[in-house]
Amino acid sequence: MPTERESQILKLIQENPLITQKELAQRLGITRPGVASHISRLIKAGLISGKGYVLPAEKYVTVIGATNMDVYGILKKDNLVPKGSNAGHIVTQLGGVGRNIAANLAQLGVNTNLITVYGNDQNGQTFKEDALRRNINLFYAKQLLDKPTSIYLYINRHDGQRLIGVDDMDINNRLSPAFLQSELVNINKSQLVIFDSNIPSASIRWLYDHVKVPLFAKSVSVNKAPNLVQDNVNLTGLVINGVEGSLLSGVDIKDIAAAQHCANQLHQMFKTAIYLYVDRLGLFYDDGQNQDSRPYNNHLRVMNTNGVGAAMVAMTANCYLQHMTWQATLDHMILAGERTMATSASVSDQVNAELAK
Repeated sequence: MPTERESQILKLIQENPLITQKELAQRLGITRPGVASHISRLIKAGLISGKGYVLPAEKYVTVIGATNMDVYGILKKDNLVPKGSNAGHIVTQLGGVGRNIAANLAQLGVNTNLITVYGNDQNGQTFKEDALRRNINLFYAKQLLDKPTSIYLYINRHDGQRLIGVDDMDINNRLSPAFLQSELVNINKSQLVIFDSNIPSASIRWLYDHVKVPLFAKSVSVNKAPNLVQDNVNLTGLVINGVEGSLLSGVDIKDIAAAQHCANQLHQMFKTAIYLYVDRLGLFYDDGQNQDSRPYNNHLRVMNTNGVGAAMVAMTANCYLQHMTWQATLDHMILAGERTMATSASVSDQVNAELAK
């Protein structure tokens, strides 16, 4: 992984591959021999090659969103005792919707850049090591010295359904329009971009205005889903769960018919393909011309619903890159969701390149 200075040099080279070492030294306020040393390390690392600072020509997807450390409890019994101790099982693991999407994409064999922010703490170090192991590119991510890595605390019933969650995620406000503007060139070189609604409302508006490649959104939480509603929506697809979908559409989802109606109302709002996943019912699709659904397997034992949407949007993007039909996309998405629900992990190792075929 490049150092901060080497990352700065790489960024300048990406903006102008013909930039000289003298110009690099002047722009960064360092000596020319210092630049030469960094260039040598970048060549050895394979991040640039040959004369003219040729950058590896790889296709990639960019993900913009949150990185968390998740702490969650699973109750042994579904009857919650308020103000008392409840027996259960407690798990600590990496999460965050943006990070989970990137991890799923990497497992699907997609070159993935993750634009996120994280702290200079043990959780941040754990995140970096995990991203390196998964081959997620953090070149455009930012480690902040004055903020802790965000934490999401929640409690699930025994059947995997969420009871309550508390997030400490102020760090994501740093994913501002100004921060994203500095990466616009590389964002628009992506095959497609995915973002989650943990980022500020102003940043979502900025993405709608400035991203010129296919743009997918993953709705996150009833408090943040409304940030997606802007007068300049510019989406290729939206992946959203039943609770968030009901909030935005005003449709109370009690059965399959109501879920399909909710998907239709969301399409009317966002004018894009809607992928609505609803607990116990399945996946519902509406693109304005086509409507369809895929039920969950009735025999599926649900362990944890956290991470389902991230797996689904990653699979949606992968199917888009492979030019699959919307029918085949739904088939793959429901499998990705089921495999994620069947494990306590937020990212299932069963969502992989084999599943994507």
